[in-house]
Amino acid sequence: MSKVMERCEDAISSLMQEIAALKEEYKENKKNIAALSTASVKNYFGTFQEDNREYIPTVTKNVNTQLAHAEMEIKFFIKTTGIEILQYFKVTEKKNENVFCSHKLVGRCQFLPFEMTFKTTEFQSEERWSCDVTQVNVHMDCKGDPGLIKLVERTETTMNLQGFFRTLSRYAEWCEFRTKTFSDFKERYSAVVGLPYGSSANFMVLLNPKLPKCEMILVWEITINDRGAVIPILDLLPKLPEEAISVDKNAVLEDAAPAFKSLLQIFGIQGSIENIIHSFCLKKVNVSP
Repeated sequence: MSKVMERCEDAISSLMQEIAALKEEYKENKKNIAALSTASVKNYFGTFQEDNREYIPTVTKNVNTQLAHAEMEIKFFIKTTGIEILQYFKVTEKKNENVFCSHKLVGRCQFLPFEMTFKTTEFQSEERWSCDVTQVNVHMDCKGDPGLIKLVERTETTMNLQGFFRTLSRYAEWCEFRTKTFSDFKERYSAVVGLPYGSSANFMVLLNPKLPKCEMILVWEITINDRGAVIPILDLLPKLPEEAISVDKNAVLEDAAPAFKSLLQIFGIQGSIENIIHSFCLKKVNVSP
């Protein structure tokens, strides 16, 4: 038993001596690391730059050129489509030959913000590469707009991302055109054009100062059909008091609505509105007693 204890004590003593030696070595290494001055590091990089003084400016110039070109392409894309991607996240998981990706997009199209999450499955073989969209969720403030609601529902069902962005871009473009048109007419004919809910609303009011309480309401809806096509629909609705209707024996004012449809086919949207303003608002409408 005593011999066993002696061997254990010898082993412990040997280990303690080894630990002490390692501690001394560690302290020495720390001193050597501290001895590496900043000047030495600067000297190293100075030598590197000196050896590559012609190569570095060329690389920097190329990178700056590529960044400038990329920025121009992004600006062109935003200007052309109206779509701006603010954030993008991607998580990838690989199983056998398939790559499963989860994507998240946060962006806006003109004045319309949106958030989209979708999943894709990528397959790579020697012959071909394919990528399939397997799930789509779109979050938008549709503001009770049935066209946008249909677009979101159809996109989540068909998983057609290209169709979503194409339709959304076209829809926003039409909305911007309507807002600009209403604003222009309000600025030019402020006395006879009314925008009770602002230029971004879907209607404007036309007044004739010589016909009190007689109004024409121009309704301009922008719809999205089942195929994703964006269609503007305009109607001119008369708002007349009973006394005006009773004296309008020839239905001059009431016939303005179907006549406006004919004007649209001939003069287009802006030309037709211009004609209605001049004929109804800036001239006295003759009605038969």
